[in-house]
Amino acid sequence: MIEMKKLFYSVLITVLWTGLITSAIASETDLQKTYSWKYNINKDGNVTVDNYDCNLSIHAWDKAETEFHLTIDAKTQSDADAEILDSYLSDMKFSNSNTAVKFGNTFWENRNNIKGRITMKLASGKTVSLSEFSMKGELWVPPGSHLILSSKYSEVKLEDFGGLLELDLYNDNLYAGNVNGKASIVDKYSTLEFKDMKDVEADLYNSKVQAKNTGNLKIVSKYCKFSAETTGNLNIDSYNDNFSFLKTGTITFLAKYSDLKSDISGRTDLDCYEGTIILKQTEEVKIASKYADFQIENAVSINISSSYNDKFTTTKLNTLSIAESKYCDFKIGELKTSLTESDGYEDKFHVQKTGQDFKELNVNGKYTEITFGLPKTLDYKFKAKIQYARLEMNEPALTAKTKIVDGSNLEYDAVKGTEKEGMPRIEVNGYEMSLKIIEL
Repeated sequence: MIEMKKLFYSVLITVLWTGLITSAIASETDLQKTYSWKYNINKDGNVTVDNYDCNLSIHAWDKAETEFHLTIDAKTQSDADAEILDSYLSDMKFSNSNTAVKFGNTFWENRNNIKGRITMKLASGKTVSLSEFSMKGELWVPPGSHLILSSKYSEVKLEDFGGLLELDLYNDNLYAGNVNGKASIVDKYSTLEFKDMKDVEADLYNSKVQAKNTGNLKIVSKYCKFSAETTGNLNIDSYNDNFSFLKTGTITFLAKYSDLKSDISGRTDLDCYEGTIILKQTEEVKIASKYADFQIENAVSINISSSYNDKFTTTKLNTLSIAESKYCDFKIGELKTSLTESDGYEDKFHVQKTGQDFKELNVNGKYTEITFGLPKTLDYKFKAKIQYARLEMNEPALTAKTKIVDGSNLEYDAVKGTEKEGMPRIEVNGYEMSLKIIEL
Protein backbone atom coordinates (compact mmCIF):
# COMPACT_ATOMS: atom_id res chain seq x y z
CA MET A 1 0.00 0.00 0.00
CA ILE A 2 2.80 2.39 0.91
CA GLU A 3 4.60 1.57 -2.36
CA MET A 4 1.42 2.29 -4.32
CA LYS A 5 1.13 5.72 -2.67
CA LYS A 6 4.77 6.51 -3.50
CA LEU A 7 4.21 5.54 -7.12
CA PHE A 8 1.03 7.65 -7.29
CA TYR A 9 2.74 10.78 -5.94
CA SER A 10 5.75 10.25 -8.22
CA VAL A 11 3.51 10.07 -11.27
CA LEU A 12 1.52 13.10 -10.08
CA ILE A 13 4.68 15.22 -9.62
CA THR A 14 5.95 14.20 -13.06
CA VAL A 15 2.64 15.15 -14.67
CA LEU A 16 2.52 18.47 -12.87
CA TRP A 17 6.14 19.31 -13.75
CA THR A 18 5.60 18.38 -17.39
CA GLY A 19 2.51 20.52 -17.43
CA LEU A 20 4.42 23.49 -16.01
CA ILE A 21 7.18 23.14 -18.63
CA THR A 22 4.62 22.73 -21.42
CA SER A 23 2.74 25.75 -20.15
CA ALA A 24 5.94 27.80 -20.00
CA ILE A 25 6.93 26.78 -23.53
CA ALA A 26 3.42 27.40 -24.79
CA SER A 27 3.50 30.92 -23.31
CA GLU A 28 6.57 31.88 -25.34
CA THR A 29 5.83 34.13 -28.33
CA ASP A 30 7.72 34.40 -31.59
CA LEU A 31 8.44 37.89 -32.84
CA GLN A 32 9.77 37.80 -36.38
CA LYS A 33 9.39 41.16 -38.02
CA THR A 34 11.23 43.71 -40.16
CA TYR A 35 11.07 47.35 -39.10
CA SER A 36 11.97 50.11 -41.52
CA TRP A 37 12.89 53.77 -41.41
CA LYS A 38 13.33 56.16 -44.34
CA TYR A 39 14.55 59.76 -44.27
CA ASN A 40 15.35 62.39 -46.88
CA ILE A 41 19.01 63.43 -46.96
CA ASN A 42 21.33 65.36 -49.25
CA LYS A 43 23.32 63.14 -51.57
CA ASP A 44 26.52 64.26 -49.81
CA GLY A 45 25.06 64.11 -46.30
CA ASN A 46 26.35 62.13 -43.31
CA VAL A 47 24.85 58.70 -42.60
CA THR A 48 25.99 57.35 -39.23
CA VAL A 49 25.33 53.75 -38.19
CA ASP A 50 26.01 52.28 -34.75
CA ASN A 51 25.88 48.52 -35.31
CA TYR A 52 26.19 45.82 -32.63
CA ASP A 53 26.01 42.03 -33.07
CA CYS A 54 23.98 42.40 -36.25
CA ASN A 55 24.92 41.22 -39.74
CA LEU A 56 24.53 44.24 -42.00
CA SER A 57 24.26 44.73 -45.77
CA ILE A 58 24.88 48.22 -47.17
CA HIS A 59 23.79 49.36 -50.64
CA ALA A 60 24.27 52.61 -52.55
CA TRP A 61 21.32 53.93 -54.55
CA ASP A 62 20.79 57.06 -56.63
CA LYS A 63 18.26 58.68 -54.30
CA ALA A 64 18.37 61.63 -51.93
CA GLU A 65 17.17 59.25 -49.22
CA THR A 66 18.53 56.78 -46.72
CA GLU A 67 16.60 53.74 -45.59
CA PHE A 68 17.30 51.25 -42.81
CA HIS A 69 15.66 47.86 -42.29
CA LEU A 70 16.10 45.99 -39.01
CA THR A 71 14.84 42.40 -38.88
CA ILE A 72 14.19 40.97 -35.41
CA ASP A 73 13.99 37.24 -34.75
CA ALA A 74 13.06 36.83 -31.10
CA LYS A 75 11.28 34.46 -28.77
CA THR A 76 9.78 36.33 -25.84
CA GLN A 77 8.67 34.84 -22.54
CA SER A 78 5.10 36.08 -22.99
CA ASP A 79 2.66 37.77 -25.36
CA ALA A 80 2.98 40.91 -23.26
CA ASP A 81 6.73 41.00 -23.75
CA ALA A 82 6.26 40.59 -27.51
CA GLU A 83 3.75 43.44 -27.60
CA ILE A 84 6.02 45.73 -25.60
CA LEU A 85 9.03 45.05 -27.83
CA ASP A 86 7.02 45.33 -31.05
CA SER A 87 5.37 48.58 -29.99
CA TYR A 88 8.69 50.05 -28.92
CA LEU A 89 10.45 49.26 -32.20
CA SER A 90 7.45 50.38 -34.30
CA ASP A 91 7.46 53.80 -32.59
CA MET A 92 11.24 54.22 -32.56
CA LYS A 93 12.63 57.26 -34.39
CA PHE A 94 16.18 58.21 -35.32
CA SER A 95 17.88 61.59 -35.38
CA ASN A 96 17.60 63.00 -38.88
CA SER A 97 17.94 66.13 -40.98
CA ASN A 98 18.70 66.93 -44.61
CA THR A 99 22.43 66.88 -43.82
CA ALA A 100 22.74 64.01 -41.33
CA VAL A 101 20.93 60.85 -40.27
CA LYS A 102 21.98 58.54 -37.44
CA PHE A 103 20.81 54.92 -37.18
CA GLY A 104 21.54 52.35 -34.48
CA ASN A 105 20.36 48.95 -33.32
CA THR A 106 21.32 49.06 -29.64
CA PHE A 107 17.85 50.18 -28.64
CA TRP A 108 18.14 48.91 -25.07
CA GLU A 109 19.65 50.55 -22.00
CA ASN A 110 21.12 47.24 -20.85
CA ARG A 111 20.89 43.58 -21.82
CA ASN A 112 21.75 40.57 -19.66
CA ASN A 113 21.92 36.91 -20.55
CA ILE A 114 21.81 34.53 -17.60
CA LYS A 115 21.45 30.78 -18.21
CA GLY A 116 19.79 31.30 -21.57
CA ARG A 117 17.31 33.90 -20.36
CA ILE A 118 17.75 37.37 -21.83
CA THR A 119 16.53 40.36 -19.88
CA MET A 120 16.38 43.56 -21.88
CA LYS A 121 15.63 46.97 -20.40
CA LEU A 122 14.42 49.28 -23.14
CA ALA A 123 15.15 52.98 -23.34
CA SER A 124 11.48 53.57 -22.44
CA GLY A 125 12.14 52.03 -19.03
CA LYS A 126 10.16 48.85 -19.65
CA THR A 127 11.78 45.42 -19.36
CA VAL A 128 11.18 42.37 -21.54
CA SER A 129 12.33 38.77 -21.15
CA LEU A 130 13.45 36.61 -24.05
CA SER A 131 14.83 33.13 -24.57
CA GLU A 132 16.15 33.86 -28.09
CA PHE A 133 17.16 37.08 -29.85
CA SER A 134 18.99 37.93 -33.09
CA MET A 135 19.04 40.76 -35.62
CA LYS A 136 20.08 41.51 -39.17
CA GLY A 137 20.11 44.86 -40.92
CA GLU A 138 20.00 46.37 -44.39
CA LEU A 139 20.91 49.94 -45.24
CA TRP A 140 20.60 52.10 -48.37
CA VAL A 141 22.58 55.33 -48.72
CA PRO A 142 23.24 57.88 -51.49
CA PRO A 143 26.41 56.91 -53.41
CA GLY A 144 28.21 60.16 -52.62
CA SER A 145 27.34 60.35 -48.94
CA HIS A 146 29.70 60.30 -45.97
CA LEU A 147 29.16 56.87 -44.38
CA ILE A 148 30.25 56.58 -40.75
CA LEU A 149 29.97 53.01 -39.48
CA SER A 150 30.75 51.82 -35.98
CA SER A 151 30.33 48.05 -35.64
CA LYS A 152 31.10 45.15 -33.28
CA TYR A 153 30.76 41.37 -33.53
CA SER A 154 29.10 41.49 -36.97
CA GLU A 155 29.47 40.58 -40.60
CA VAL A 156 29.21 43.63 -42.82
CA LYS A 157 28.78 43.55 -46.60
CA LEU A 158 29.34 46.86 -48.39
CA GLU A 159 28.59 47.24 -52.08
CA ASP A 160 30.52 49.62 -54.35
CA PHE A 161 30.56 53.01 -52.66
CA GLY A 162 31.66 56.40 -53.99
CA GLY A 163 31.55 58.65 -50.94
CA LEU A 164 33.71 59.15 -47.88
CA LEU A 165 33.97 56.05 -45.70
CA GLU A 166 34.71 56.09 -41.98
CA LEU A 167 34.92 52.73 -40.19
CA ASP A 168 35.34 51.93 -36.50
CA LEU A 169 35.23 48.15 -36.22
CA TYR A 170 35.75 45.55 -33.51
CA ASN A 171 35.82 41.80 -34.13
CA ASP A 172 33.96 42.07 -37.45
CA ASN A 173 34.16 40.55 -40.89
CA LEU A 174 33.89 43.25 -43.55
CA TYR A 175 33.51 42.41 -47.24
CA ALA A 176 33.51 45.49 -49.47
CA GLY A 177 33.40 46.24 -53.16
CA ASN A 178 35.08 49.26 -54.73
CA VAL A 179 35.47 52.31 -52.47
CA ASN A 180 35.92 55.36 -54.67
CA GLY A 181 36.22 57.96 -51.91
CA LYS A 182 38.77 58.39 -49.15
CA ALA A 183 38.53 55.88 -46.30
CA SER A 184 39.39 56.16 -42.63
CA ILE A 185 39.59 52.87 -40.70
CA VAL A 186 39.98 52.10 -37.00
CA ASP A 187 39.88 48.40 -36.28
CA LYS A 188 40.66 45.66 -33.77
CA TYR A 189 40.47 41.89 -34.31
CA SER A 190 38.66 42.06 -37.67
CA THR A 191 39.04 40.65 -41.17
CA LEU A 192 38.59 43.25 -43.91
CA GLU A 193 38.44 42.56 -47.65
CA PHE A 194 38.19 45.29 -50.29
CA LYS A 195 38.36 45.45 -54.05
CA ASP A 196 39.73 48.79 -55.29
CA MET A 197 40.14 51.73 -52.91
CA LYS A 198 41.32 55.31 -53.00
CA ASP A 199 43.45 56.91 -50.27
CA VAL A 200 43.24 55.19 -46.87
CA GLU A 201 44.18 56.16 -43.32
CA ALA A 202 44.05 53.26 -40.88
CA ASP A 203 44.74 52.47 -37.23
CA LEU A 204 44.79 48.69 -36.94
CA TYR A 205 45.29 46.14 -34.16
CA ASN A 206 45.38 42.39 -34.79
CA SER A 207 43.60 42.89 -38.11
CA LYS A 208 43.71 41.07 -41.43
CA VAL A 209 43.30 43.37 -44.43
CA GLN A 210 43.26 42.43 -48.09
CA ALA A 211 42.72 44.80 -51.01
CA LYS A 212 43.20 44.76 -54.75
CA ASN A 213 44.30 48.27 -55.82
CA THR A 214 44.50 51.27 -53.50
CA GLY A 215 45.59 54.87 -53.45
CA ASN A 216 47.99 56.23 -50.84
CA LEU A 217 48.07 54.32 -47.54
CA LYS A 218 48.82 55.83 -44.14
CA ILE A 219 48.78 53.07 -41.53
CA VAL A 220 49.51 52.68 -37.82
CA SER A 221 49.31 49.01 -36.89
CA LYS A 222 50.16 46.20 -34.46
CA TYR A 223 49.98 42.43 -34.95
CA CYS A 224 48.38 42.78 -38.40
CA LYS A 225 48.56 41.19 -41.81
CA PHE A 226 48.01 43.52 -44.77
CA SER A 227 48.23 42.67 -48.45
CA ALA A 228 47.38 44.51 -51.67
CA GLU A 229 48.28 44.34 -55.34
CA THR A 230 48.92 47.94 -56.43
CA THR A 231 49.09 50.93 -54.08
CA GLY A 232 50.09 54.55 -54.13
CA ASN A 233 52.57 55.90 -51.59
CA LEU A 234 52.94 54.03 -48.29
CA ASN A 235 53.44 55.61 -44.87
CA ILE A 236 53.50 52.84 -42.25
CA ASP A 237 54.17 52.84 -38.50
CA SER A 238 54.29 49.15 -37.70
CA TYR A 239 54.77 46.72 -34.81
CA ASN A 240 54.95 42.96 -35.36
CA ASP A 241 53.09 43.09 -38.68
CA ASN A 242 53.33 41.52 -42.11
CA PHE A 243 52.88 43.68 -45.24
CA SER A 244 52.87 42.40 -48.80
CA PHE A 245 52.45 44.36 -52.07
CA LEU A 246 53.02 43.76 -55.76
CA LYS A 247 53.58 47.40 -56.71
CA THR A 248 53.79 50.58 -54.64
CA GLY A 249 54.83 54.20 -54.89
CA THR A 250 57.28 55.59 -52.35
CA ILE A 251 57.54 53.75 -49.03
CA THR A 252 58.11 55.16 -45.54
CA PHE A 253 58.33 52.23 -43.13
CA LEU A 254 58.93 52.71 -39.39
CA ALA A 255 58.79 49.26 -37.87
CA LYS A 256 59.65 46.85 -35.07
CA TYR A 257 59.48 43.06 -35.54
CA SER A 258 57.67 43.56 -38.86
CA ASP A 259 58.07 42.14 -42.35
CA LEU A 260 57.63 44.03 -45.62
CA LYS A 261 57.56 42.60 -49.13
CA SER A 262 57.17 44.54 -52.38
CA ASP A 263 57.85 43.45 -55.95
CA ILE A 264 58.10 46.96 -57.44
CA SER A 265 58.39 50.18 -55.45
CA GLY A 266 59.63 53.74 -55.72
CA ARG A 267 61.90 55.48 -53.21
CA THR A 268 62.02 53.64 -49.89
CA ASP A 269 62.77 54.97 -46.40
CA LEU A 270 63.20 52.18 -43.84
CA ASP A 271 63.64 52.55 -40.07
CA CYS A 272 63.57 48.97 -38.83
CA TYR A 273 64.19 46.86 -35.77
CA GLU A 274 64.30 43.07 -36.18
CA GLY A 275 62.29 42.34 -39.30
CA THR A 276 62.62 40.99 -42.83
CA ILE A 277 62.47 43.39 -45.78
CA ILE A 278 62.15 41.93 -49.30
CA LEU A 279 62.24 44.36 -52.22
CA LYS A 280 62.54 42.95 -55.72
CA GLN A 281 62.87 46.21 -57.65
CA THR A 282 63.20 49.64 -56.11
CA GLU A 283 64.86 53.01 -56.58
CA GLU A 284 66.69 54.87 -53.80
CA VAL A 285 66.64 53.11 -50.42
CA LYS A 286 67.39 54.85 -47.11
CA ILE A 287 67.97 52.67 -44.07
CA ALA A 288 68.39 52.99 -40.31
CA SER A 289 68.20 49.56 -38.72
CA LYS A 290 69.05 46.97 -36.07
CA TYR A 291 68.86 43.16 -36.24
CA ALA A 292 67.04 43.16 -39.59
CA ASP A 293 67.35 41.11 -42.76
CA PHE A 294 67.27 43.02 -46.06
CA GLN A 295 66.83 41.12 -49.33
CA ILE A 296 66.92 43.60 -52.21
CA GLU A 297 67.19 42.22 -55.72
CA ASN A 298 67.62 45.38 -57.78
CA ALA A 299 68.08 48.91 -56.45
CA VAL A 300 69.45 52.19 -57.77
CA SER A 301 71.12 53.07 -54.47
CA ILE A 302 71.17 52.13 -50.79
CA ASN A 303 72.06 54.84 -48.24
CA ILE A 304 72.52 53.63 -44.67
CA SER A 305 72.65 56.18 -41.85
CA SER A 306 73.10 53.51 -39.16
CA SER A 307 73.05 49.74 -39.14
CA TYR A 308 73.62 47.29 -36.30
CA ASN A 309 73.83 43.52 -36.68
CA ASP A 310 71.91 43.52 -39.96
CA LYS A 311 72.10 41.28 -43.01
CA PHE A 312 72.00 42.66 -46.55
CA THR A 313 71.65 40.57 -49.68
CA THR A 314 71.48 42.44 -52.98
CA THR A 315 71.51 41.05 -56.51
CA LYS A 316 72.15 44.29 -58.46
CA LEU A 317 73.01 47.69 -57.03
CA ASN A 318 74.41 50.93 -58.36
CA THR A 319 75.74 52.51 -55.15
CA LEU A 320 76.01 51.57 -51.48
CA SER A 321 76.75 54.38 -49.01
CA ILE A 322 77.10 53.71 -45.27
CA ALA A 323 77.58 56.33 -42.57
CA GLU A 324 77.80 54.02 -39.54
CA SER A 325 77.64 50.25 -39.23
CA LYS A 326 78.48 47.49 -36.73
CA TYR A 327 78.45 43.69 -36.99
CA CYS A 328 76.76 43.70 -40.39
CA ASP A 329 77.01 41.33 -43.33
CA PHE A 330 76.74 42.69 -46.90
CA LYS A 331 76.45 40.34 -49.87
CA ILE A 332 76.21 42.01 -53.29
CA GLY A 333 75.95 40.11 -56.54
CA GLU A 334 76.81 43.04 -58.82
CA LEU A 335 77.87 46.52 -57.74
CA LYS A 336 77.84 48.96 -60.62
CA THR A 337 79.39 52.18 -59.31
CA SER A 338 80.53 52.60 -55.70
CA LEU A 339 80.70 51.35 -52.12
CA THR A 340 81.60 53.74 -49.30
CA GLU A 341 81.59 53.35 -45.53
CA SER A 342 82.56 56.18 -43.17
CA ASP A 343 82.57 54.32 -39.85
CA GLY A 344 82.39 50.53 -39.74
CA TYR A 345 83.03 48.00 -37.00
CA GLU A 346 83.38 44.26 -37.59
CA ASP A 347 81.51 44.33 -40.89
CA LYS A 348 81.79 41.88 -43.76
CA PHE A 349 81.51 42.82 -47.44
CA HIS A 350 81.34 40.34 -50.28
CA VAL A 351 80.94 41.86 -53.73
CA GLN A 352 80.96 39.21 -56.43
CA LYS A 353 81.64 41.54 -59.34
CA THR A 354 81.67 45.07 -60.67
CA GLY A 355 81.75 46.39 -64.22
CA GLN A 356 83.64 48.96 -66.25
CA ASP A 357 81.48 51.73 -64.70
CA PHE A 358 82.94 51.11 -61.22
CA LYS A 359 84.19 54.36 -59.59
CA GLU A 360 84.95 53.88 -55.91
CA LEU A 361 85.53 51.57 -52.97
CA ASN A 362 86.19 53.58 -49.81
CA VAL A 363 85.94 51.91 -46.40
CA ASN A 364 86.97 53.21 -42.96
CA GLY A 365 86.56 50.86 -40.05
CA LYS A 366 87.81 48.28 -37.57
CA TYR A 367 87.94 44.49 -37.89
CA THR A 368 86.40 44.69 -41.35
CA GLU A 369 86.57 42.01 -44.05
CA ILE A 370 86.19 42.94 -47.72
CA THR A 371 86.09 40.57 -50.68
CA PHE A 372 85.78 42.39 -54.00
CA GLY A 373 85.51 41.13 -57.56
CA LEU A 374 86.99 43.48 -60.21
CA PRO A 375 87.46 43.14 -63.97
CA LYS A 376 91.04 42.10 -64.66
CA THR A 377 91.35 44.88 -67.22
CA LEU A 378 90.22 47.65 -64.83
CA ASP A 379 92.84 50.26 -63.86
CA TYR A 380 92.49 52.06 -60.52
CA LYS A 381 94.19 54.10 -57.82
CA PHE A 382 94.84 52.33 -54.53
CA LYS A 383 95.37 53.88 -51.11
CA ALA A 384 95.52 52.27 -47.66
CA LYS A 385 96.35 53.39 -44.15
CA ILE A 386 95.88 50.39 -41.90
CA GLN A 387 97.15 49.01 -38.63
CA TYR A 388 97.30 45.21 -38.92
CA ALA A 389 96.44 45.01 -42.61
CA ARG A 390 95.66 41.81 -44.51
CA LEU A 391 95.85 42.31 -48.26
CA GLU A 392 95.20 39.68 -50.93
CA MET A 393 95.53 41.35 -54.32
CA ASN A 394 97.69 41.42 -57.44
CA GLU A 395 100.36 43.69 -55.99
CA PRO A 396 102.84 43.03 -58.82
CA ALA A 397 100.36 44.80 -61.12
CA LEU A 398 100.55 47.94 -58.91
CA THR A 399 103.01 50.78 -59.31
CA ALA A 400 103.73 52.00 -55.79
CA LYS A 401 104.08 55.73 -55.25
CA THR A 402 104.38 55.20 -51.49
CA LYS A 403 104.57 52.02 -49.46
CA ILE A 404 105.61 52.34 -45.83
CA VAL A 405 105.52 49.40 -43.48
CA ASP A 406 106.29 50.34 -39.86
CA GLY A 407 105.69 47.38 -37.56
CA SER A 408 101.96 46.76 -37.73
CA ASN A 409 101.27 50.00 -39.64
CA LEU A 410 100.90 50.19 -43.41
CA GLU A 411 100.67 53.26 -45.65
CA TYR A 412 100.18 52.45 -49.30
CA ASP A 413 99.65 54.71 -52.32
CA ALA A 414 99.72 52.98 -55.72
CA VAL A 415 98.26 52.85 -59.20
CA LYS A 416 97.24 49.93 -61.37
CA GLY A 417 97.70 50.78 -65.03
CA THR A 418 98.17 54.33 -66.28
CA GLU A 419 97.19 57.05 -63.84
CA LYS A 420 94.66 59.53 -65.14
CA GLU A 421 92.13 61.96 -63.77
CA GLY A 422 88.79 60.48 -62.73
CA MET A 423 90.00 56.90 -62.70
CA PRO A 424 88.42 54.45 -60.18
CA ARG A 425 89.66 54.59 -56.59
CA ILE A 426 90.08 51.92 -53.93
CA GLU A 427 90.83 53.20 -50.46
CA VAL A 428 90.83 51.28 -47.17
CA ASN A 429 91.66 52.83 -43.80
CA GLY A 430 91.39 51.60 -40.25
CA TYR A 431 92.39 48.92 -37.77
CA GLU A 432 92.76 45.23 -38.58
CA MET A 433 91.28 45.54 -42.04
CA SER A 434 91.17 42.70 -44.57
CA LEU A 435 90.94 43.32 -48.31
CA LYS A 436 90.79 40.58 -50.92
CA ILE A 437 90.53 41.60 -54.58
CA ILE A 438 89.54 38.88 -57.00
CA GLU A 439 90.29 39.64 -60.64
CA LEU A 440 87.61 38.35 -62.98
